Amino acid sequence: VTQNVTQNVTQNVTEKRRSVLLELIANNPSITTEQMATQLGVTKRTILREIEKLRKDGVIKYIGSAKKGYWSLIATSKN
Repeated sequence: VTQNVTQNVTQNVTEKRRSVLLELIANNPSITTEQMATQLGVTKRTILREIEKLRKDGVIKYIGSAKKGYWSLIATSKN
């Protein structure tokens, strides 16, 4: 029972974080991972993990160079 509760809470937090990430990207396509981390109150590594999942799911992609590039929303996330 405790494991199920923990999984549900973790899943809810992750889904909420993904939703906020997509909103941040939609509002500011040039946002950096450091800015995302600061706004969400998590580590940059957590943001990188979430971004990798969103990329694999075909939801976002990064276009351009590291300095002058921007995020592009490809599809609406199912979560």
